[in-house]
Amino acid sequence: MSDSPYGPWEKTDISPSRLKVFMDCPQKYAFSYVEKLPRSNGAASMQGLAMHKLFLEELLGGGIDDKDFLVEMMAEDLKHRLDTDDPRDWKTKLPLNDAEKFDAIRDLRIWGEGLLDAFFNGEDSYGNKFHLPEVAQTEVEGCTEVYLPSLGETIRLRGYIDLLFADGTIGDLKLASDYWKAIWTLARALTELQPAVYAKLADTDYMRYVIVDKKKDRFKGAKPPAVRTIEYKVTEKDMERLIKTLEYFVKASDILNNHENGVFPPNAVYDGQTKASAGKPELQFCGKMCDYKQVCWERNYSRGTE
Repeated sequence: MSDSPYGPWEKTDISPSRLKVFMDCPQKYAFSYVEKLPRSNGAASMQGLAMHKLFLEELLGGGIDDKDFLVEMMAEDLKHRLDTDDPRDWKTKLPLNDAEKFDAIRDLRIWGEGLLDAFFNGEDSYGNKFHLPEVAQTEVEGCTEVYLPSLGETIRLRGYIDLLFADGTIGDLKLASDYWKAIWTLARALTELQPAVYAKLADTDYMRYVIVDKKKDRFKGAKPPAVRTIEYKVTEKDMERLIKTLEYFVKASDILNNHENGVFPPNAVYDGQTKASAGKPELQFCGKMCDYKQVCWERNYSRGTE
């Protein structure tokens, strides 16, 4: 049974995250969705989940507006995740030790408090203005059918939208790195399929990313975050690109036939050489954040002499 108005999730339902994984690396998609190999969450992923629960469920959804209490709830939520799951370093895949867990909680306190300060005060710690329209709902499930003309097939897009504003527009919360290669900008948003998918789900053409930039001092740890929005108008070009991508995904993955004839090549991106990785191609061959690097190396790149 399912409490969703759309019924249980079908094997062929396509979420933004599922589509993104395939387009990033078909082999990673196969490991996750076809072979269903186990995966682990890192501290950053758990921090994001804890912040979502704080901001979306407790503040906006639950109406709790005591900042100190909210920060404590968020810290306790993260601590529970770290203690009951199997968090690992995303590079080494080694389990996090107690000191690393402590640092993750300490850092999230600072970033969470910074988000709340910006929300309550109308600006972040750096004087950047921050204002959201009235929020009507949070974590709204959407589901819609999409016809793919070149295949003559109809598929279902499905997912959860973080923020539905009273004016009918939508939003998504990101706790994100401010590293120059990863920082969220309009240019990065333009390369994402998520806005077009969510626009389809909510029948709108306007999306707003809420970005919490994780700032850190090299020696002192976390600093107050920058809190900002990226406004995104979904255009016909975005929708055309989405349809083309969906057609490619459905055909290449053979999702409608339980992946029976799916094609899943690896798409590694060389990570360069550091002192720690010198002479170790198994550490250098791909710099993407991925739970399956070891098995990918062994199946696709190993010379067979390790």
